[in-house]
Amino acid sequence: MSGTSFLDVFRRKKKNSSDFIPTGFLGIFEFDIETIRAATDSFSHVIGLGGFGYVYKGRLQSGEEIAVKRLFGSSTRSKIDFRNEIEILSKLRHKSLIHLLGFCSKQDQRCLVYEFMPNSSLQSYISDPHRDSHQLSWEMCRNIVQGIARGLRYIHEESQLWVVHRDIKPSNILLDLEFKPKIAGFELARMMQQGESEGESTVIAGTIGFLDPEYMRTGRVSNKSDVYAFGVTILMIISRRRAFSSGDEESLIEHVMRCWNRGDAIYVVHEVMREQERENSISEILRYIHIALLCIDENAETRPTIDKVLHWFSCCSTPLPEPTIGNRFLVEAETNLSFSPSLSPGHSSVMSPTSSRYGD
Repeated sequence: MSGTSFLDVFRRKKKNSSDFIPTGFLGIFEFDIETIRAATDSFSHVIGLGGFGYVYKGRLQSGEEIAVKRLFGSSTRSKIDFRNEIEILSKLRHKSLIHLLGFCSKQDQRCLVYEFMPNSSLQSYISDPHRDSHQLSWEMCRNIVQGIARGLRYIHEESQLWVVHRDIKPSNILLDLEFKPKIAGFELARMMQQGESEGESTVIAGTIGFLDPEYMRTGRVSNKSDVYAFGVTILMIISRRRAFSSGDEESLIEHVMRCWNRGDAIYVVHEVMREQERENSISEILRYIHIALLCIDENAETRPTIDKVLHWFSCCSTPLPEPTIGNRFLVEAETNLSFSPSLSPGHSSVMSPTSSRYGD
């Protein structure tokens, strides 16, 4: 591995470059571009694509497998997102978060180097028609959901950084060799001030279908925004349906609410899972659907915290409140946003709010 300490990186960059990389990043290295090119065979093995760039598989000279995200563009926004992810991930350590090994910021190249996740993203098991959906049993799904929740509790409450991820979705949940989840995609994440539960944003950032309706209305972001996206993710895992729909297609939340209101929540569950799981597992799956509906409550104040959600997961005898979600505003908002070129379904992006009253 070719790397240096971040103190040395900072001193050199402060002297030779205006592309400021903050200090204090323990265990994160700066790679030179030649090392990255050699490790990825000149960026030849694409394993992913997101709104921020391509992801390549690589192998260091030590034999360690890595994933390299090569960021698109050279805009001020992309530079901010790049520095933001380095700053946040360098300060976070949890088994349910992706481990950032280092970065490269040379010769107009910006790359992030992560540990390699052999089972790709959760999204690939939900939407890829060529992948065997039988691989994800309910036991595996339950462990994935609980692992995501523990990762969110860590960044929301336990890390003392009070981080809001702002882009929780299946494509940002990576799976290791044992199908344990790791939250990735921290480009849009935001650190709150100590004791601060929410903040205002100058841009609406995230992915259509996962955006908290209150956040879209007001521009105020909080850890409850992550809870909302987490609820949508649970429903995707159970139903194997897309979060966002186009045209006359019924959206995920419309489908779930229709089934729930008719007393047919069992039809939210993907048919393969319905056929393969035992009755006690189906009962637990229905409870998780109920919890997901509480997570996507349009009112952030009555939406549960992630700690409350974990309590509901572990204490199956605890009664759950009735969901109060309506979906009129959500459907209207998604219809309006679907025509915005800067915020497209399935890809993280940012857009200017409709009013300049939002502050930073």
